[in-house]
Amino acid sequence: MRARIIVDPEVFQDTYTPNPLPVRHEIVQELVSKYLLALERGHPSTDITLIYGKYPGVVGIGKTTIARLTGRLLEETAKRRGYNVKFLHINTYGYRGVHDLVNAILESLGAAVAKRGISLADKISHLADILYMKNLRLFLVLDEVQNLFLRGRDEAENLYMLLRIHEIKPSRIRGTVGADYLLIAQDSKILSLIRAMLPQVESQIGWRIPVEPYTTRELFEILLDRARRGLAPGSWDDEILERIACYYGRDCPEAGDPRGIARKAIIALRTAAEKAEARGASRITDLDVSHALSEEAEALVDVSMLEALDKHRLILLLAIAELTLEKGDYASTGEIREKYEELASLYGEKPRKHSQLHEYIRDLRYKGLIIARPSGKGVRGRTTLIRLAQEIPPDVARMIIRSILEGRMRF
Repeated sequence: MRARIIVDPEVFQDTYTPNPLPVRHEIVQELVSKYLLALERGHPSTDITLIYGKYPGVVGIGKTTIARLTGRLLEETAKRRGYNVKFLHINTYGYRGVHDLVNAILESLGAAVAKRGISLADKISHLADILYMKNLRLFLVLDEVQNLFLRGRDEAENLYMLLRIHEIKPSRIRGTVGADYLLIAQDSKILSLIRAMLPQVESQIGWRIPVEPYTTRELFEILLDRARRGLAPGSWDDEILERIACYYGRDCPEAGDPRGIARKAIIALRTAAEKAEARGASRITDLDVSHALSEEAEALVDVSMLEALDKHRLILLLAIAELTLEKGDYASTGEIREKYEELASLYGEKPRKHSQLHEYIRDLRYKGLIIARPSGKGVRGRTTLIRLAQEIPPDVARMIIRSILEGRMRF
């Protein structure tokens, strides 16, 4: 019977939301407190919370996770205090426009929906009636909201109508009845879109929460939380998590993909666990992580780059690959030189001198094939520590380099 490492697959799903969040839970707590206070004061909310990525083009950094947990905790806490709150999360990407969004909201509240022949204002008025009859406060999260603005000014104005539901039916939206809105946008471009297309909404935005990519430490905390929840005890160690966190952390000098994306880091941990299970192992190894990271990289190994290297650079890179495979970590320049000299003799070459090797190492590092860092505590003296680039599985690199070298020896 094969060892089972993943004991709870749900923990690694994109929709999984831990409580508490290992990182940024204070944002959730502040948002829940904000909405509860508005609810207890008995006034319909007119302001909007906006969560967006601080930098363009970076996804998977926790915006939706913050919103989901806020909605869930708000609904639960409000219920314990005697209030009727309904949390609803809608990704606007899957809808043609605000008409369809309002239809989806009505359907989620159990209301009959006539999908044709009714104006948007009438639909929103009907929504206000439903909220009034159910004595309900709707907490609505609209994800990827920039999509509505990108469809043009008409859709932007339709969104404005939904956000101003308290003005469409003021007789219904009062006290604890009404709707609170949390909008999620991919990045800060949303601020320019709102300013250009709906300047009247800009003044309604109460809390603006720019979310940064995760640091290495934050990713480690996230992976540690997932490992404790979803992996068998003893099947992983901190070093495995640290390596994945460093690969994706925005502040790690050795990162292979330094965009701080938690989603990718979690997938890499799950993939490494699956590969260990497939081997029948009971623990995740450094090699499993190498394979997982390589599958996330754009390519396993740039074979054309390796083929363009001269013989001694290839032998040196082979020495680094073998030591990375043997040690599962960095090797000192002394260890690398010793391994290089051994391999050079094996391939019938006279080893190069120290100054030449230093130049080769600098060149391999520039090409992104290796990573190097100065030694720190625990290493006697000062030296440079080197390993194969994180995304390159050392066994795959070794096989390709050997093949290239053997091919050259035949001619």
